[in-house]
Amino acid sequence: MLFKLLKYDFRAMWKQFSLVWGAALALALVNRFTLFQDTDNAILSEDGLFMFAFICVIVAMFVIAVIFVVNRFSKGLLGDEGYLMHTLPVRPWQLVLSKLICGVVTWVGCGVVAFFSPALMLPLNLPDLIQFPLWRDIFRGIMKHPDMLVLAAEFFLVILSFVVLLIASMYLAMAMGHLFSRHRRLISVASFIGLYILISNVYGRVFSVRVVRSLMNMATVNAYGSMLTAVAIMLIPAAVFLAAVCWILEYKLNLE
Repeated sequence: MLFKLLKYDFRAMWKQFSLVWGAALALALVNRFTLFQDTDNAILSEDGLFMFAFICVIVAMFVIAVIFVVNRFSKGLLGDEGYLMHTLPVRPWQLVLSKLICGVVTWVGCGVVAFFSPALMLPLNLPDLIQFPLWRDIFRGIMKHPDMLVLAAEFFLVILSFVVLLIASMYLAMAMGHLFSRHRRLISVASFIGLYILISNVYGRVFSVRVVRSLMNMATVNAYGSMLTAVAIMLIPAAVFLAAVCWILEYKLNLE
């Protein structure tokens, strides 16, 4: 049943972000053929307008991603759609997990588009990029330093853990706001700010100057352990937040 929930959430995600992602990539290609042309007044020319439009689309993409994550959880589980979703033969943790996975994939997709779209604007010779000798040399370089792939994978896990913690904080803030009968949105915003302050204070007390120095020293000796430690530090509170969200949905849910 979880896969059916994911299919439903991903379908809604694709309908909303396919246009935004396509617009970002299209504007990047347009800028590639116009930005590096010789113009006497590039800022006021069409090149500057296309570049400004590209930046606006990138910024709007992340704003829409935040709104999407909030709306999918608020309307889908705490709003009108909740009457249907909570009648399905699934547990609350499956509903939350589906929304969480979709939200994480959405933010990762936005990050990938924001990372690769500027690369499309570079004045590179595309036929040279698809030649076999180039990729053969890259593969040989990676084989000489296989640890780079492990470090890159762990760094990606750190980013994913941060996104999971951020989305879990949003979910818990909205669930806490739902416990009240009035001013739910205002209480949700205040709860999110409170959770952010709580996490910052806890991390600030746990990671004293001495601990930070030891972690930095460990990073110079064993970068793998330091990044895995960072992943655990972010995933533990995220798991607690998500467990609290599931408890509220199962025992304190009130859709009236």
